[in-house]
Amino acid sequence: MNEISIKAPAKLNLHLQVIAKRNDGFHDLRTLFTFINLYDQLTFKYSKEKIELKQSEPINNNLVLRAANLLRKKTNCNKGVKISLKKKIPLQKGLGGGSSDAAATLLALNRLWNLGLSKKELLDISLELGSDVPFFVFGQTAWAEGRGEILTKVNFNEEWYLLYMPKAQISTKKAFEALGSNFSRPYTYEKYLSSGGFNSFEKWARDSYKEIDEIFMKLEHIGKPRLSGTGSSIFISFDKLTDAETANQEFPNCVLVKSLERSPLMQIIE
Repeated sequence: MNEISIKAPAKLNLHLQVIAKRNDGFHDLRTLFTFINLYDQLTFKYSKEKIELKQSEPINNNLVLRAANLLRKKTNCNKGVKISLKKKIPLQKGLGGGSSDAAATLLALNRLWNLGLSKKELLDISLELGSDVPFFVFGQTAWAEGRGEILTKVNFNEEWYLLYMPKAQISTKKAFEALGSNFSRPYTYEKYLSSGGFNSFEKWARDSYKEIDEIFMKLEHIGKPRLSGTGSSIFISFDKLTDAETANQEFPNCVLVKSLERSPLMQIIE
């Protein structure tokens, strides 16, 4: 196999609770991840020694390159690759595009370079690239704990979402720094099912960005708006496609997306 093309999906956090700051500088979380049918497109072509990346838009410190170099270092591999990345998932919107691209890179190069790493080994490596990356390697709707690497598959419920992506870009680092130490008692998945979810960053995002607060107030007319990740994307869930389409007519600036039971990346590893 000399070439692999794959779609890397975005994610939503249906629940995101920060419960403590860790000694290593990261935070312990409780979150429910799901995939949506919004994708970046990546192509990997085998080459000798050199790692090259062609991007549809320049991204500083791109996680794709970091993932490729980390994998080569971990496995003492000297093979190369030409990577093409076409971005559709916007940056700093809480949709995990960079993390998804990093996971796609690990999975694709494991196959392209014939490294033979297990899913467990890939999960361990992925955590070095970011707290969301293990979920994208895991590949299924999941309840996550720890930094996000302790993943438990949960029953998939097909939903549609109206997704509003504000102009505001929110740095994950800035959001966590602003959170302080006002933590709440940890949720369990059972608690989420009985009481619904929330996002620890929502109040801060609304207080800090007038645009986000205004969007929340507008969308409250059609449902319960929620923040994904540290923001800035805001979404509303619908059980029925017809209801989502009707709401979309009222708010045409929203994007209508659908949940996915499994990531397209799973076809590489299975």
